[in-house]
Amino acid sequence: MKKGEIYIGKETKHPIIFLKEVNSEQFIGCIITKSKAITYQNNIALTREHFEETDEKGNTFQTQFINSHFVNLQLIKKVVWGPFTRTGKLKEEGIQFIETRLKKDAPTLWNDYMKK
Repeated sequence: MKKGEIYIGKETKHPIIFLKEVNSEQFIGCIITKSKAITYQNNIALTREHFEETDEKGNTFQTQFINSHFVNLQLIKKVVWGPFTRTGKLKEEGIQFIETRLKKDAPTLWNDYMKK
């Protein structure tokens, strides 16, 4: 997995933007949703220019920009929630956009965040 690649896992509901590996059992990512910031204040709108449309071989990625937002949280994702399939990729400007806006809070599991 590489920074900016987008994955869907067997046990995940939303596409995940890979940010960095923690260890062999966990990685940090943020999720993509279509829920607007008006409804969820933690969501930040992305643009079409943030997404690659095709992979290196010219195949169209499954995850494309469609009213996409990222949830402004560093989330801990467990490798056992896979296998993970690459479904998209951000362009460099998309990675930079997320990195400059992403909260610097300690990474958390989604269930722990929802308990707050």
